Amino acid sequence: MSSLPLDIASALNTLSRGCEGIDTVMKTNKEENRFSRALEALQRLSMDTEMPIAIVGGLAAIRYGYPAATQDIDIAVCQVHLEQLIQLAPQYGFKIAWESKAGWHTLMHGDVEINIVPEGGKARDSSPTRIPSPRDMGVLQGVQYASIESWVELKISSGRQKDRAHIVEVLKKSDDKSIAEIDRHLANVDLTYQSAFKNLVAEAIEERHQEQNRR
Repeated sequence: MSSLPLDIASALNTLSRGCEGIDTVMKTNKEENRFSRALEALQRLSMDTEMPIAIVGGLAAIRYGYPAATQDIDIAVCQVHLEQLIQLAPQYGFKIAWESKAGWHTLMHGDVEINIVPEGGKARDSSPTRIPSPRDMGVLQGVQYASIESWVELKISSGRQKDRAHIVEVLKKSDDKSIAEIDRHLANVDLTYQSAFKNLVAEAIEERHQEQNRR
């Protein structure tokens, strides 16, 4: 049997990795995989050091209803724990792939990339707000998912079209109560975020209606 062309083989590998992320979050497959092993190592580090860690990014998108084929793990860490994280991470099986003066470190656990989102940083230079601490995201201990309100805040602050698309997909499956809670949260953070969110809600409603009409 002939082997697959490299571009197709690469695409299948990417899809397989994305499915592992979905399995890990949704617990649709009880077998361990590279994502679950990385999260277990983070959990041990977090509990041993009393360092709260908030899961953000693609894994949180999966948690809130959109099965994003993510290839890495994004975690928010308190400013006061950034140096400690770098010092202790190797003891828990992590390699330091990149150490940033601004705290945007990158760890590797096997071949899983873990991107650090530091409290006090900015998702983009022009962002009107700074990244909140894991505690402000609703994570008081251990490794847990950031609240949906905080996740949306981070996604909007990035200014990336990809992140806007993730929000829309999640909103298409969200109820009115959740949407109202996110709206109130963003009103207290930044009014431009709230305005952007209202546009995304309208986009999600329109897409949902179109999809329903095609059935």
